[in-house]
Amino acid sequence: MSLLRTPTAGTPYNFAEIARSALGLAENRKIQDDFCRSLQHFLGIENLLLVNSGTTACFLLLELFKKIRTAEKRNEIILPAYTAPSLLLPIRAAGLTAVLVDVDPQTFNLDIHKLLLAVTPQTLAIMPIHMFGLPVDVQKICEAVAGEGIYVVEDAASSLGSRIGGRQTGAVAPFGFYSLNRGKNVSTLAGGIMVWKDSQYSELLNELVAGLPPVSRQTEFIMWLKFLGLSIAVRPLGYTLLSHIVSKFKYTTLHTHFDSFAYTDMQAAIGKCLWRRIDELSDRRIENGRRLLQVFANRPEFTIPQILPDARAAFNQFPVIVHDLNLRHRLQEKLLEAGLETTLLYEKPLHHIFPELNPRTYDSFPNATYLAEHLLLIPPHAQINATLLVKVQTIVEEIH
Repeated sequence: MSLLRTPTAGTPYNFAEIARSALGLAENRKIQDDFCRSLQHFLGIENLLLVNSGTTACFLLLELFKKIRTAEKRNEIILPAYTAPSLLLPIRAAGLTAVLVDVDPQTFNLDIHKLLLAVTPQTLAIMPIHMFGLPVDVQKICEAVAGEGIYVVEDAASSLGSRIGGRQTGAVAPFGFYSLNRGKNVSTLAGGIMVWKDSQYSELLNELVAGLPPVSRQTEFIMWLKFLGLSIAVRPLGYTLLSHIVSKFKYTTLHTHFDSFAYTDMQAAIGKCLWRRIDELSDRRIENGRRLLQVFANRPEFTIPQILPDARAAFNQFPVIVHDLNLRHRLQEKLLEAGLETTLLYEKPLHHIFPELNPRTYDSFPNATYLAEHLLLIPPHAQINATLLVKVQTIVEEIH
């Protein structure tokens, strides 16, 4: 049994990044401009704004769609039935209606064929979500609804660093957003990025972001203290020694609201420093994911996702469907004994959490239900080394 436990998520910060974040407390707006330029270069997109969370970024884009929609009757947002329940919050806060479609059991992402069948004259936007960092064929969706007055917005909250067709996920559709929350591929404690291609929307989006309340210096300092604690807790030693404290900060209940406010200079300082090694952080997720695909391949007791052609997945979590739930439980226990913590993430699909989203008396989205009930997520982040991956392979080969 390993004495140290590796957490399921967490960007590993170095001393320079921690020190730079402290200097950010005393900086002005220029540091945010610098960080934005780093993001523009990385994402290959010119129009970009920072906010306090991916949820806020999503909400502001939905508010934009309401302002520019071609008809008042367009009020439906199509998204997959298996995803973060918190995505319902910005949709409902914007006064819009969520419409679900089932997932593809091969890709673990939304089923594009079923998505296109769900489009109606009430459809305002389609939200393809790159679940677990797995790229969706967004270009196919954009081409299918071109000229219909429907907006396509990519949820790339969990896929920073993933690419498809040579482009970063989140920057394929006309609109996209990312999360910089503590469990994402890259984290500045919290934060969100929204991007758009057509500059005609820049004035409206800048106005929406300018209306967000700023945080006080005291609040920003408290955020820095949280970041300092996080930088210790995401390391295996800190995570193991502080496990009782860390457990109190994990998300264990359904979010019922979200707050929107301005992104801080302190966070921008972290981000600017982190982006100097963004390729390293992304490549580790890609390589660890590739290794895990090999570990679970050609084993009938498991199903692994199909990666689309011309795509590279910077996995936020590595998803594997374990068909036997007893086997899943044993696998979790064995991996934990080896020092690797896994997670089940969302154990119910959206239509089970919110029954009003299931339009029929039977389960309308069976693939999403099966995915939610049989999923196991293995961390692929930069602290997962070759030794841990060998342990995973050995356990998978030996477990029955």
